[in-house]
Amino acid sequence: MKSRAALLLIVIVYLISFSHYKNYRSFLQGGGDSWGYYAYLPAIFIYHDVDDLQQTIAKRAEYNGPSVRKLENGYLQIEEAHAYGQHTIIKYTYGVALLNSPFFLLAHTYCQLTGAYAADGYTLPYNLMTGVATLLYSIVGLWLIRKMLQAYFSDTIVSLVVLVTGLGTNLYFFSVSHLGMSHPYLFALYALCLFASDRFYRTQKWIDAFLIGFCGGMITLIRPNETIIVLFPLLWNVFSVSTAKARWTFIRGHRKKYLIAALIFAACMVPQIAYWKILTGHWVFYSYTQEGFDFTHPHLKNGLFGFANGWLSYTPVMSFAVFGLFLLPRYFKQTALASYLFLPVFIYVIYSWWCWQYINGFGSRPMIETYPIWAFPLACFFVYLSHKTILRMFSFAIIAFLIFLNCFQTWQFEEGWIWTEDSNRAYYKTIFLKTSSTYEAHVAYDCGETQPDTNALQRMRILKTLTFDDTIAGLPCTIRRGESPAILLQNAISPSIHLTAEETGAAPQDYFRISCWAYCPELQYDHYKQAVLTAEFKHGGNQIRWRSVRLQTKIGNTSHKILDIGKANQWQQVWFFVRAPHRFKGNNDELNVMVWNPGGVPILIDDVQVEWWRKK
Repeated sequence: MKSRAALLLIVIVYLISFSHYKNYRSFLQGGGDSWGYYAYLPAIFIYHDVDDLQQTIAKRAEYNGPSVRKLENGYLQIEEAHAYGQHTIIKYTYGVALLNSPFFLLAHTYCQLTGAYAADGYTLPYNLMTGVATLLYSIVGLWLIRKMLQAYFSDTIVSLVVLVTGLGTNLYFFSVSHLGMSHPYLFALYALCLFASDRFYRTQKWIDAFLIGFCGGMITLIRPNETIIVLFPLLWNVFSVSTAKARWTFIRGHRKKYLIAALIFAACMVPQIAYWKILTGHWVFYSYTQEGFDFTHPHLKNGLFGFANGWLSYTPVMSFAVFGLFLLPRYFKQTALASYLFLPVFIYVIYSWWCWQYINGFGSRPMIETYPIWAFPLACFFVYLSHKTILRMFSFAIIAFLIFLNCFQTWQFEEGWIWTEDSNRAYYKTIFLKTSSTYEAHVAYDCGETQPDTNALQRMRILKTLTFDDTIAGLPCTIRRGESPAILLQNAISPSIHLTAEETGAAPQDYFRISCWAYCPELQYDHYKQAVLTAEFKHGGNQIRWRSVRLQTKIGNTSHKILDIGKANQWQQVWFFVRAPHRFKGNNDELNVMVWNPGGVPILIDDVQVEWWRKK
């Protein structure tokens, strides 16, 4: 009964959050991975252009034009689908679309029958039902974890595992906020695969063999690097030489069931292979173009512990599951061998990907699908706690706080106070448990350095100020800051301030306040192409520290939300503090300050200044 109540609580929280955040209204219109997984459905059922996607993309352009570009041959192109000859190949496989198809068809039928919304694949019913699908698959996955654990652990333990997984991890974020991504679907498939594996070896039913094959095939189809999930149905309850021999005997005795699992596994691939063959001439086609793995330089430390989407940084409650991993041989040896083989390989592979932080989202999203595997170590940890009264009380208090923290930080994300993909320790510390942001926090996000309390500092002197003529590269500046002329930057670097350590008079660990005035005649929407005010420290000609802050995001951004693009047509001073490095001492050490505008959108700059500050 406890675990049922825990699951019911999660369902209620999910539904309330889903309704509150309202991201189901139009997320498919914005593109991204969610649209890439989804694109098969409107292309097949509405526009009948799965070979080139031109109508499908054109309709999306009506909702989000800037994300679509036209090639020289007139073809429409987007990031999630690539031109290949006379065809356009969807970057992603069809697996998520297949799982979404019943929900899509319900939305499409409703739009056709009622006429309340355009039956174009992008209106509210399509977004809503895709969001509902995401939510539902997560809940199904949690239900399967509950059913699976109930056979081996007390209901109290099961309820704790379900609560931690459902509310204490980033599964919550990807179920109620960032919708349509593959991870909740994979989470459900992983859970079903483990559930069917457990039941198969207890009952030997054909249906479980079918489910194992289907889950393995779909997981491999959606993310081919995760095909090693087959270790679990093969090694379930294998933990010694004798159990390995018994498993081989079992396989030989039930080879027809293993054969059907293998055939279902392969059948999942057939439509995708046919799609590639027809459009490209290749049975297997690598649709990710230049993206790939670098197995010689995995980002394990940053992937697990970094503040740019690090797994345990944003899902710290799973540290208890990591501890429980070592308890598997004692409390649940059925999955010990498979877990010890699967998890290190999985983690190594996902953090060898070129984009190891996986950009959008809250924390390390590829780890979400593995939570059914982690459910067993987590349960073992709770069993261990059951024998440690004081440790149990202390651990439960921490777990309760971490569940609250996960939900709170999801709210922070939705409000725009945190953005985890490019975050850092300084910003995380500054914004921790805050219900609003500050200019200093926003600066810390950009430069990775905690901004000091100016009440504890004193300004020593202004070291240098750059003022400008009113033209550069033949571009006149018709907008001035009062009587002061300004410089217009467009795909350019401003004149620089160069100071040696000796010229500054500053000691190591003193502060420099770097500032300039900025004015945007028009907005730059791409955060990675915005103009930046930079400070570079060199020692012996080699860079030892680099700090920069975006200019456009600070101008007129009174809320200090990370993704705010700022305001046009107003002057504002942008500033930040940076500490002098320990090696910043003599004439061989220098500080260079400049403004760099890489994006092409013009910006006016005035009075670039360096000040020396010291602790009182």
